[in-house]
Amino acid sequence: MSHPIQVAVVGATGLVGQAVLDLLASRDFPASRMFAVDTQDHDGETVDFGNLELNVHPVDEFGFEVTPLAIFVAGSEISRQYVPLAREAGATVIDFSAAYREDDEVPLIVPALNGKLLTDVPENALIAVPNCTVTPLAVALKALAGHGLKRVTVSTYQSVSGSGQAALEELANQTTALFTQRDAECEVYAKRIAYNLLPKIGEADESGATEEELSIVNELHRLFGNNELAIEATCVRVPVFFGHGWSVTVETDTEIEATRARHLFASVGLHVVDRPKEADGYATPMEVAGNDRIWVSRVRRTGKTLSFWITADDVRAGAAMSCVNVAEALQAADYFA
Repeated sequence: MSHPIQVAVVGATGLVGQAVLDLLASRDFPASRMFAVDTQDHDGETVDFGNLELNVHPVDEFGFEVTPLAIFVAGSEISRQYVPLAREAGATVIDFSAAYREDDEVPLIVPALNGKLLTDVPENALIAVPNCTVTPLAVALKALAGHGLKRVTVSTYQSVSGSGQAALEELANQTTALFTQRDAECEVYAKRIAYNLLPKIGEADESGATEEELSIVNELHRLFGNNELAIEATCVRVPVFFGHGWSVTVETDTEIEATRARHLFASVGLHVVDRPKEADGYATPMEVAGNDRIWVSRVRRTGKTLSFWITADDVRAGAAMSCVNVAEALQAADYFA
């Protein structure tokens, strides 16, 4: 039986924070009280939680001893500074940032994939949630894992919402500027994003791999417990407001017919829209924006290689829902009893 608890959402004014609050409200998460928390510059603002309007509390003044659960979606800098304080105060923390994803002492959780690990987490635990680019891909790969995963090649087409509100405004402003024959100013991205593609997300290491590409490799290795799995990733920022896309090719030990693959994807909760003979028989980022599910299309096989297309709202399905799913799994296990 679920016990109502007080919950803090840190980063509540951001895109992911607002989506977390919306999902917690719409899915009737058993919260006796919800606290919206963010940095000092958001003091005095309000956010919506269902039919309620919440005042935003400054994180540097907030007392986490009143909240058994804190969901951090404010970025790595805030997480590194305040997650330890929240745990010292007795809160269990779900963290959606890169701060702890590669820490072997911190479980990296996708409930649909490795949720059993939650049965072993101690009180006031820290639980990391993967990058929003990783979770939808990981769930799709889980569906195929019974056939033996040998190699994964993925190209991502990532909307600007993954960079936050400022990136949404930059795309809108640049688009307007181009239509009115004004200069398109670049502040969030190094090059113009409007009507363009940027094949670099994050800083690159000596090999040329970017932070986003490395996160896919490293986090998938952790989630599947297999550092030998060959993974090749290329991440591209595209001029889309909401919704990421993934073009995926997977080599498996045994062949998977396309029809069986569609059934496998559906069995793990993915929404399959794949009607090859119809001109519109596939899903696009525009159609899934605002949706909580992961969509799969264009499933096709060549020998032991299976190719397919994934699309999902990165803010809701990739980020916020991942945090909420962990919170729901903890409640379902009577963790807070």
